[in-house]
Amino acid sequence: MRYRIAKVERWCAYTHLAKVCVALIRGEKISKQAEAGRNIALLGFFCPFFWIALLSGAEKATLLFHATHSAIVFLVGVAIMVVGLNKRPDR
Repeated sequence: MRYRIAKVERWCAYTHLAKVCVALIRGEKISKQAEAGRNIALLGFFCPFFWIALLSGAEKATLLFHATHSAIVFLVGVAIMVVGLNKRPDR
């Protein structure tokens, strides 16, 4: 059962957000934060809920809801990635 949950977790943007928060608290390397930010941004952009709603011809309100949620996740991921890249240890 845990194996199935682990496979699903990697497709959830909130799992990656939690990993970034844990990395920040533990003071882990910034490169891991930048990588997690990239993953969050990609999950926001390729969110299956948005694309299914768009391609299935869902109502405008539903499509707007999913588009807004995906955009927020994408922008949070980009912000984490930018912060992670700007705070590299070699600077």
